[in-house]
Amino acid sequence: MKKRGWIAVAIMLTGILGLSGCFDPGIIYVAGTWSGFITWTSGPATSFTSPITLTLVQEEKKTEITGEIGLMGPGSKPFSISITDGTAGNGEFTIQASGVMDVVTPHANVQIDLEGKRDGDVLSGTGTQTNDGAAYTFSWSATLQASTE
Repeated sequence: MKKRGWIAVAIMLTGILGLSGCFDPGIIYVAGTWSGFITWTSGPATSFTSPITLTLVQEEKKTEITGEIGLMGPGSKPFSISITDGTAGNGEFTIQASGVMDVVTPHANVQIDLEGKRDGDVLSGTGTQTNDGAAYTFSWSATLQASTE
């Protein structure tokens, strides 16, 4: 009978911890300002690197990511696009951003899709940048510059 009592207590504690959010290893927190580099793996810039800045907003214990991605356009002209969808869960995160590269004429529609993981103060993963329908792949890594934790 005593064994059943301990099992009941263990089940209740697991439930309480789970409901309180203390037992959720799937959510990762990525809010902050991150800067690093993209290394192109396809297209005319294959093997070249380009800077990337991520300004990420995420409420504590929430999976939604918003914010902005800063990129470098032709002629080393910076531009930014807004995150349209972002999720952090199951130990990984995905981010989609879109906007206009207004540093070229004619302006180009840009979409970025990022997948990644966090390892301490480093985010890294793979992605695709689509410029007016032409898609190019890359790997990327960024280091935390300023945290909002």
